Amino acid sequence: MITQEDFDKFVRSYNTDYLYLLTRASSGSYDCLITSFSVLKDLYDVINKLHDTTHLEFRVVPHPLTFRGSDAFLNGLGFREEQVRLIYGFLEHVKQTQGKEFEECIEQGVPFKCAVAGYEHGST
Repeated sequence: MITQEDFDKFVRSYNTDYLYLLTRASSGSYDCLITSFSVLKDLYDVINKLHDTTHLEFRVVPHPLTFRGSDAFLNGLGFREEQVRLIYGFLEHVKQTQGKEFEECIEQGVPFKCAVAGYEHGST
């Protein structure tokens, strides 16, 4: 069984990965980012399942997967106005390359086309 300390480390690790992916988006580096967020969603689901089905508590709160319209949240993570604009640009990039909204892609968990430098590649 997982201990509370291990669970806390797991959530911290998820939050670190989440911040890393947002940092990539905030710099305009969108290449294969939807695939990375899809993997992160799987971790998010595991964290929530462990919380829901065990005695484990959220002493470290996992960041939410969606960040649409969350300027205050993004600012609270340390992102400046231009970085927030680029993060939202990632949402538009997803819609253009996947033909769906970010949240739809994440929820459906279907194979994604990895768009690199404006070119679509095979499923990733």
